[in-house]
Amino acid sequence: MHLLFLTTANLSSNPRLVKEIQLALALNYRVTVLLFDLKQWTIGLEEEYTKQFPQVSFVYLPITKSHFYSWLTSSLLNSFAKKADKIFRSSLFIAALASDKRSYVLHQKLRQLNLNSVDLVIAHNLGALYPAYQFAKQYQIPFGFDVEDFHPGEVIKVDAVKEIIRRTVLMKQLLLKANYVTAASPLIAEEVKRLCNVPVITVNNSFYSSEFRSASSKLSNEKVNLVWFSQNINFGRGLELLLPALDIFSYKVNLTLIGNLNPEFAETYLTGRNYVVIKAPLSQKDLHQMLSDYDIGLALEISTTDLNKDIALSNKIFAYKQAGLYILATDTKAQLAFMASYKDDGIVTEQNVQALVTIIEFILGNIESIRASKQKRFDQARGIAFETEAQKLVTLWERALQK
Repeated sequence: MHLLFLTTANLSSNPRLVKEIQLALALNYRVTVLLFDLKQWTIGLEEEYTKQFPQVSFVYLPITKSHFYSWLTSSLLNSFAKKADKIFRSSLFIAALASDKRSYVLHQKLRQLNLNSVDLVIAHNLGALYPAYQFAKQYQIPFGFDVEDFHPGEVIKVDAVKEIIRRTVLMKQLLLKANYVTAASPLIAEEVKRLCNVPVITVNNSFYSSEFRSASSKLSNEKVNLVWFSQNINFGRGLELLLPALDIFSYKVNLTLIGNLNPEFAETYLTGRNYVVIKAPLSQKDLHQMLSDYDIGLALEISTTDLNKDIALSNKIFAYKQAGLYILATDTKAQLAFMASYKDDGIVTEQNVQALVTIIEFILGNIESIRASKQKRFDQARGIAFETEAQKLVTLWERALQK
C-alpha cells in the first residue's frame, strides 16, 4: 500500500505526522510526504528525521523568500483570494487559498507529480485539507484528515472574523467527504463533531514507549528539577506566571527550558534568574530520553489564550507522563479531565502566580514521595503509549483502503 501524507508544516513541528510515518513503515507501507522547507532553526532537526526514514520519499516545498518566485506567487494569490472570497463565496478553492497560501503550493505540486500509485492520502493541518480532497477526488481514492488543533478556535491575528468563516466552511464541507477524521484530544473531537456533524476518532498525543527510559530517583537532598519544552520559548506560554512563583524557591529548584529561545523573552524574563537553564531544540528521540532526568514536568497551557488551548492536550503532557515525571498542569478543560484520570501522576493549579506558589510549596514538601513513585508512574504509562493508540489508525486505514 502507498500512503501520501500532506502537511503545511515540517517534521520538526508535527510529531503526530512523524508517528504516523513510523506506523506506516512498520506495516510495510510505501510512504510519500509533501511538506515545507521552513528553514530557520529546524534545518538540523529535519536532516536528522530524513536520515531516520531513508525509505520515505520526502518532497520539501519552498515557501520562504529565499525561493522568491514561489513565495511571491503564493503571496499574491493569497492576497487576491482574500478579496475574491467576497464574490466567490461558494468556492472551496478560493476559501482554501485565502486561509493559507501553502494550500496553493501543495495543490500545484500535486498536479505536477506522478502519484497515481497512491492508495490513501492523509492531511495534517487545515491548509492541507483542500489539496488532499482534490487529489483524492482526481484519483478516486480515500482521504483522511487529522484535526490536531481546533482551527476555528485558534488565535487569529489578521482578518479574524472572515478567517473563522473560511475555516468553518472548509471543515464543514470537506470533512463530510473524508473517509475518516481523527482528533488530538477528546474535547477537540467533541467540538469537531458538533461543528461538522461527522464521526471523529480521538488519537491521543502519546508516543511509542521505546522512546523513553526509566531513571533512578534523584537523591532527596538534591534540588528539585523542573522541565518545560516547546518549539519556542516565548511569551504567552505560561512561563510569565511560573517564573515569579519559582523566584521564592530559587535556592531549591532548577528549571530547564528546551526550545528555540526568543531573545526579547529572554531579556524580559530570564535575566538574573540563575536557576533557569536553556537548552536548544532537540530531536524527539533525544528529548524523550532526556526527560527522565527530571522530577517535574510543566504543562502550563493558558485557557484564556483561545478556545483551542482550553480543549487541547499537548504532546508535552503525554511525554512527561511516559517519562515517569510528576506533572504540574494548569487547569484548562482538557488538562483537568486528563489529570482526573491520573490523580496520582501530578497536580493541577489555577492560572495565577499565588496558586502556583502554593502548588510548588506542596511539591517541595512532598518531593521524596514524588521521587519514590517515579518508576511506578513510568511503568503504568505504558498503558497509554502510542502502540495502543496506533491500533485505531490501523483500523481506520484498513477500512479506508477496503472501500
